[in-house]
Amino acid sequence: MILQSALPLAPILTPLGLGLLTLLPLRRGPRTALALLGGLLTLVFALLLVRGTAGGEVLVSELGGWRAPFGIVMTADRLSSYMSALSALCGVFALWMMTVHEDRVRERHHSFALTLFLLTGVQLSFLTGDLFNLFVAFEIMLVASYALAVLGSTREQLREGLRYIVMNLTASALLVIACGLAYGVLGTLNYAHLAQRSAELGAQGTVTAVGVLLLLVFAAKGALFPLGFWLPGTYPALPPATGALFAAVLTKVGVYALIRIFTTVFQQDPALPQGLLLGLGALTMFFGALGAVSQREWRRILSFTVMSSVGYLAFGLGLGTPDALRASLAYLAVSMLVTLALFLIAAVAERESGSRLVRPERRGFIEKRPLLAACFLLCALTAAGLPPTGGFVAKYALIRAGLLQGSGLAILAVVSALASSLVTLFAMLGVWRGFFWGKSAAPAPDAPPARPRPAPAPWPQRLPAYAASALVAGLALFAGPLFSHAEATARELRDNARYIRGVLGDDPVVIPAAPTGSEIQKKQEPGESP
Repeated sequence: MILQSALPLAPILTPLGLGLLTLLPLRRGPRTALALLGGLLTLVFALLLVRGTAGGEVLVSELGGWRAPFGIVMTADRLSSYMSALSALCGVFALWMMTVHEDRVRERHHSFALTLFLLTGVQLSFLTGDLFNLFVAFEIMLVASYALAVLGSTREQLREGLRYIVMNLTASALLVIACGLAYGVLGTLNYAHLAQRSAELGAQGTVTAVGVLLLLVFAAKGALFPLGFWLPGTYPALPPATGALFAAVLTKVGVYALIRIFTTVFQQDPALPQGLLLGLGALTMFFGALGAVSQREWRRILSFTVMSSVGYLAFGLGLGTPDALRASLAYLAVSMLVTLALFLIAAVAERESGSRLVRPERRGFIEKRPLLAACFLLCALTAAGLPPTGGFVAKYALIRAGLLQGSGLAILAVVSALASSLVTLFAMLGVWRGFFWGKSAAPAPDAPPARPRPAPAPWPQRLPAYAASALVAGLALFAGPLFSHAEATARELRDNARYIRGVLGDDPVVIPAAPTGSEIQKKQEPGESP
């Protein structure tokens, strides 16, 4: 029982502790081993959380023995365990990629430790049980990400890193204001207690205003249009492994916060937030797809597809039906894993071609790396949502839910989703034709001497991309269990009574009244000065 109640702390403390150990003056071998161990142990604990919450249990860790809502609690239900496991899995792949792509300069500046601290903040975001500690988690995650974003100090990194930092600091400041307003209106910041208090108050304009302010904050963190302008420039400027981790995980933390706030916490008066999410989702899907087709660099194209995928998630959440929520949760796993795989493939392709462009002078890459080309094709079809991939199953479920919901805005979002899928497919086929397909062109007799070919990437550097692509293939094979878990999670989120009871217990929360002046005076000993 004690071990079970401490389990929500394990995925947070493990990367933090191992990250601190990597700061010691060690050789590269022990340091990389510690970093990988930190990622793997975090994944193991996250999977234990998934198993521990599979029956609908809510695991709670009360720090200092203070019960919620008076103390700080870490909570794990199906949703937070699911997100914890997916992000830990992406973290393992990013650390693996960092170890095989030696970057001694960044390693001397503690890139392993910063990545583990980033994972600490991500895990805390998913497992915290209150709004203020979500802000703390964002800050831990963002401080580490700021350092990783500018580590290397290239001009592009500093320019894009500054934009990323300013945007996130502004969003964090708004989050603090939203926390203050929520506490002022509802008297608590604990998720379960917030849900209980907002249900008691019913539909109220002030509570709705707090919810909309939180929606805007998390929309900026999740890169919904037009608040996601920082994303397409920031991710391509990062080193490959760091870019893959950022692209797969960071925007999904904002999406997680949106799901948590508008399913578990604020269930009253959902019309305005759902309408906003539907509108922003439709715009983000289409803007991301158009941006992808307009670019010619590997990771710029993929960064726009990340934006588009966040739009699909907002679309599903905005529909507000159980089917849509189930489809969104399934698409969340698809989006995270396919983004990770595509960024890892892009890292290998850039390394092998020596260019960030998808139309280098030496096309026909399929002759040289047929397996990598097959992996890219699989991931591209998954991102576009074509059968028989996992992306098709999830997008089909989302679009079906939109048609069943049937409102005008929902139909408009469905049209945007279908058009975005076609444009994304066109963008991905452009990469395929321009980089993989065809034969390498022989240089013209009067052409200037070609630049020397970069050394081919050794197989250990290609292995993470192949393994991540295998996970993407597995999404299609195991779509049934994925949707079953997503359906159980969606059902739990729609009925938040189990979560509230798991965190607050069966007894009603009684907030002790502050003693009055006369009561204090009665308690004073005779003769004692007031």
